[in-house]
Amino acid sequence: IREWQYNLVTNYTFDEGALKGLGIGGSYRWQDEVIIGYPVVAVSEDEFSFDLDRPFKGPSEDAVDLWVSYRRKLTDRIDWTIQLNVRNAFASDGLIPISVQPDGETWASARIKPTREWFITNTISF
Repeated sequence: IREWQYNLVTNYTFDEGALKGLGIGGSYRWQDEVIIGYPVVAVSEDEFSFDLDRPFKGPSEDAVDLWVSYRRKLTDRIDWTIQLNVRNAFASDGLIPISVQPDGETWASARIKPTREWFITNTISF
């Protein structure tokens, strides 16, 4: 479990003028380093244990999401919103270690970094 994480979200919608109904927004997500292993220490000649006071940590992670939307009234009681979203807008290819060997440097397993995703949502409110 990561000790710290935070999320920032902002959105702005134009209420009047030529851009009335247009909205833009974004978010930033950050997660602290995560423990991915521990060094092995000898307790006795035949017994070994993990040194829990000196954990090996994986990298911190961050991501940016962006969106643009348009909202309009279809009737007096029904609103329609269409939104284009980009999740992980600045994502890059690669791997992230999720566990290491007792030497602390050799990866035991890894996962694929989150990829950039595009999607459109439609919402009808009444």
